[in-house]
Amino acid sequence: MLTVVTDSTVMLTRREAAELGVVVMPMSYSLDGVVHREGFMGENSDYGFALAAATLRETMPFYPSECTRTIRSCLERGEDVLCVTMSSRLSGAFRSAVAAADEVRRAYDERLPAHLAVLDSWGTAPGLELVVRHARLLADAGVGFDDMLVALRAYRGRTGISFAVPDMAALRRSGRLGATRRSVTAQLDRYPVFCLRQGAIETVEVARGTVRMARTLSRLVPVEVRTLYVSCFGPPGPAARQLLLELRRSHPRAKVLVKDGGPVLSCHLGLGTVALCWGPVGEGEA
Repeated sequence: MLTVVTDSTVMLTRREAAELGVVVMPMSYSLDGVVHREGFMGENSDYGFALAAATLRETMPFYPSECTRTIRSCLERGEDVLCVTMSSRLSGAFRSAVAAADEVRRAYDERLPAHLAVLDSWGTAPGLELVVRHARLLADAGVGFDDMLVALRAYRGRTGISFAVPDMAALRRSGRLGATRRSVTAQLDRYPVFCLRQGAIETVEVARGTVRMARTLSRLVPVEVRTLYVSCFGPPGPAARQLLLELRRSHPRAKVLVKDGGPVLSCHLGLGTVALCWGPVGEGEA
């Protein structure tokens, strides 16, 4: 039996996590010094209002000690454990999972009762969800643990994630932009568009207006894709609405799922950000 441990930026509902056999480790965020733990999708109250009112916003990965207890509990029940986290180039969650796994291995003197591994998803939000769901699909199909890891490392590189921000301030404060990308500017009615490649943020272009922004995002999606995820960070705004309209035009046969981006990623990307994610062509959301 496989248990997948992941971080809360996956933005699954409590029911989805239970159905998938996923344990979600809560990330934390601090607003003007008050610490909150990120919950399941739909359980984060009106975080958009709280973020908008805060002057100082910070985020923290889950605690390695909490992850260590979770891993040990699963192993003691004879369950294989796969920790899948958001991109190591965007967060300390991967390092926390590695530290937890190393602590467990030391406690067992490397003689683990079941398999244990940590995987960098190269993504986050629906990109992370896609890898988690694919892990479950492979496990349910009877794929061995080592072969599953090989397949997941290939799968993560075939998923796509792009996003557009209405304001560069939050993304610059996050420190996730490379030096060359810091030259990207945001002006009135301009939407910087980015994508993730192997877990790192890369600039696509600066689009003028929501229509151009939506077309730029949709243009990055292969025509054959049949399932798309749109993530809204905070309440859906003009950018999200325009993107949905554009996807209806550009990918009329695709199923479009709208997801909440959650408070932790909203701290880094800024409210009003919209993201688009898809899995490998022909493999749907699995």
